[in-house]
Amino acid sequence: MKEIAKNIKERQFHKVYLLTGDEGYLIYRAGKMLKDALVHPDDEMNYTRYEEGKIDLSQLADLASTFPFFSEKRLIFFQQTNILKTGGDEFLRVLEQMPETTCMIICDNEVDKRAKAYKWIKKNGYVAEFLKKNQKEDTLVRFVARILGEAKKKIREDDARYMVSLIGDDMFRIRTETEKLISYLGPEEIATRDAIDQIISVQIQDKIFAMVTALAQKNQREALAYYNDLILLREAPMHILFLIIRQYRILVIIKSMQAQYRSEAEIAKAAGIPPFSVKRYGSQLRLYSQDQLEACLDQAVKLEEEIKTGILPDQIGLEMLLIRLCL
Repeated sequence: MKEIAKNIKERQFHKVYLLTGDEGYLIYRAGKMLKDALVHPDDEMNYTRYEEGKIDLSQLADLASTFPFFSEKRLIFFQQTNILKTGGDEFLRVLEQMPETTCMIICDNEVDKRAKAYKWIKKNGYVAEFLKKNQKEDTLVRFVARILGEAKKKIREDDARYMVSLIGDDMFRIRTETEKLISYLGPEEIATRDAIDQIISVQIQDKIFAMVTALAQKNQREALAYYNDLILLREAPMHILFLIIRQYRILVIIKSMQAQYRSEAEIAKAAGIPPFSVKRYGSQLRLYSQDQLEACLDQAVKLEEEIKTGILPDQIGLEMLLIRLCL
């Protein structure tokens, strides 16, 4: 973001920007910043946008080689088109022959770094990779405070951290939930923890987390209540089972690596979670031994195989698993 902001400030732009990674909000923000800097919002003559679907590469070549009309730049914007893969050598030729007056912004969550077009952009343009794993809790806390600040609202740092712990590291969801919080506050200036509890939506993953805690505490009634909530939310039994397996795998990895005195960063990378989330699993880890966690994971994986091979129906099998895990 700093490099992109610098390009905008100095009016020195790369011919092609490739914005990629799993942090969709930052990709969106970077793309919008560049678009607003390169073309006027009402300029339809010098701005072309491609979204999912087949792209006519010969038409694209003509467009890319056309000089802008009463504008410094012509902008071609690609949104989740997978153009680096589908365009092949023909798209590479478009890039090579493109004049300095044409600029491209390519937003794709995943790209093949072996593609010739990727290597060309890496050398001749700018590749920005936005990854959730690089996000730090402090950054997300400041993000919450900034959104609230823009609405003339305030929040204590510990309450902002609490809010981030509930929402997770998805910046789109953080913005949405913070905007809902602002609406809920009305004329109130301070965002309190009570207000946060009232407004923040509970994700499916949060219910799975609570369910696994109930299972560890052998609280069958509470575990089945969370399960019924998920069914009412129209979650498929197989998806619920998938999330349970994922939760136990994360716990097994954290428990094992903590026993080896590995760092939080190493644990987070192995478990596929943000570093600041590792502490959140502490309450559950204290309820299980390593052997118990591995046994729970084995039972869940075995059930998945039995459902897929037709031995058990999914809903009955999942209910039986939850009861067994509470024994």
